[in-house]
Amino acid sequence: MSEQAGSNVSSTPGLLVDKLCVQRSGRVIVDQVSFAIEPGEIMAVIGANGAGKTTLLEAVVGAIRIRSGSVRFGNRTLTNLGARSRVFSYMPDAAEPPAEVQVAALGQLAKRFGRLSDPLARRLAERLSLESIASARAGELSRGEKRRVALYVALCTNRPVVVLDEPLGAFDPLQLLDVLEVIRERARAGTALLLSVHQMSDAEKVASRVLILHQGRVVACDALSELRARLSLPEASLERIFLRLLEQRRAQA
Repeated sequence: MSEQAGSNVSSTPGLLVDKLCVQRSGRVIVDQVSFAIEPGEIMAVIGANGAGKTTLLEAVVGAIRIRSGSVRFGNRTLTNLGARSRVFSYMPDAAEPPAEVQVAALGQLAKRFGRLSDPLARRLAERLSLESIASARAGELSRGEKRRVALYVALCTNRPVVVLDEPLGAFDPLQLLDVLEVIRERARAGTALLLSVHQMSDAEKVASRVLILHQGRVVACDALSELRARLSLPEASLERIFLRLLEQRRAQA
């Protein structure tokens, strides 16, 4: 889906973001961004540094003020934080669990407030290997362990949309395999996931569709297979697709 087609997204999606704009210090950071996500989809937002990925996610969940546009879930426009809090579970890039709290206690709080069923919560904890660190305080954990706890808190929820800002960067290749499967499992359970991803190879492994941002605007929003077909690059990596689309955009400027 190109940016020109953004206003023609389905009228009955799970989540619909329509012509979202964010401005800071007189500069437009997110510019007329539109997309839709159905339950069970994983959408990865990719782009160069400064493309507006984090700002877009913050605007969607209501962490920052938008200049114009709307965020809707089902048939309801989400006009305030209360409405958004019933739809979104959000993990910011800088998320860290409270240093003095035990991991087991954080897990219990996540289950209590997230209202995820016990079997799913246990499976999530197993996948993220939290049992081995359950007695530790969060401040004693490594960066990767803290990230696993933060992911558990964000994913241990019955809210219909989970938004994750750069959730994959702290993991080694073996850990990443488990984390990607955790995200896929939540999607299979019907959760819609919106995540920003720095490494395009990681996005390629997990995303149902990718939203490519450049200077705050949507360059493309589609499944990788559709992007390959559009560019006649049937075996191309997401990185190559990204670079080709930016080359086309510069040539048209």
